[in-house]
Amino acid sequence: MKEITFDIETIPNTSMLDRLPKPKAATGNLKDPAKIAEKEAAARAEQIEKMALSPLYGRICCWVGADETDKVYSDILTAETDAEETRVIESAFNLLAGSRIVTYNGTAFDLPFIYRRAVLLGIDPRRFGMPPLAALTARYSDARQHIDVMLAWCGYGQFEKLDNIAAALLEDHKIVIDFHDFPKMIQTAEGRKTLAEYCVQDVLLTQRIFNRISGILI
Repeated sequence: MKEITFDIETIPNTSMLDRLPKPKAATGNLKDPAKIAEKEAAARAEQIEKMALSPLYGRICCWVGADETDKVYSDILTAETDAEETRVIESAFNLLAGSRIVTYNGTAFDLPFIYRRAVLLGIDPRRFGMPPLAALTARYSDARQHIDVMLAWCGYGQFEKLDNIAAALLEDHKIVIDFHDFPKMIQTAEGRKTLAEYCVQDVLLTQRIFNRISGILI
């Protein structure tokens, strides 16, 4: 079975802005309409800020995979459309099918996000030979179709940033990019190249951590 270390990046799905539920603003006992409006605006801004973290309101803008030989595969949105995201997700499934998948926090984020986006876009992962999401994210599994490096390091119920482990274990770091810039970056070839390099570094750090702990923690 081939092995693919995999990572995604996400952006807000601006087509869903008008479908966001009304956020709960902490207005307390405020009576002043101006102050209430200010609190509501802040709650709305925070809600929009978090859109990229939800498959309901975000999109996959980039994925990167690397195999055991360090060969890197990637795909990036060139436009913020359902058709373009569908293409990107389908190319990811074509790569991942039949592989053992290695991720960093993929149990909680990457795999649930890509599978749920697939459902929302009418993509059936089974058509590409992908197993059900539950098989990849089961807490206890003998199949080992997916290894989450973060969980192997931290244990269930714990969280640690990739950059912190990479700094301590590898003396290396993530590339610093403001995720707010992702939507702008996919609009140009130079921006897409920079975004891919950012994601590639995350994947290679994950792969190197996995290689260090394989046979010891996993």
